[in-house]
Amino acid sequence: MTAVATSLALLDEDPARAGALFADIRAAIGRGRDRLEPSCLLVLDIDHYRALIEDRGDETAHQALIRVARTIVGLLPPGTPAARLGSDKFAALLNATGLRDALRLAETLRATLAGLGVKPELPSDPLSVSIGVADAVGLHGETPAAALERAGEALFRAKREGRNRTKVAHPPRPLIPAGARMPR
Repeated sequence: MTAVATSLALLDEDPARAGALFADIRAAIGRGRDRLEPSCLLVLDIDHYRALIEDRGDETAHQALIRVARTIVGLLPPGTPAARLGSDKFAALLNATGLRDALRLAETLRATLAGLGVKPELPSDPLSVSIGVADAVGLHGETPAAALERAGEALFRAKREGRNRTKVAHPPRPLIPAGARMPR
């Protein structure tokens, strides 16, 4: 199974797709270590998704998921590994992409979705997402789970700071070999 983004694949919460994304992240970490080729990881979710379900119903919430999946697929470079991680959370791995380009893409994604709304025929029907971006994936020896955790922490910081925004993850902590002493 591959984690390459398609609208249909992104609507599926199949754990195998998330596993394929983990494998792609693991491969990016290897490339980063071997060739110093950085990658960035985006994690996004729909703002106020539970309220959307409670206030407007499951069908409207599902339409919002479809709109997000189609927008992700439409804006990401072809062949980009992506997966739905659950409920309203999505992740995409931007291979060989630096932070500046990843932020530009994340902001384009965020702004595009905000402009589309849940139902684009209703101008007062906004759809916003918050996005966390982890850069330098693979350059610090982190695991796929650690890279996703960093991007997720940035996502939650975006939520805390008002939603409908993109935040960059803090750099990973350098790995210190067992028995190594810290410089004084």
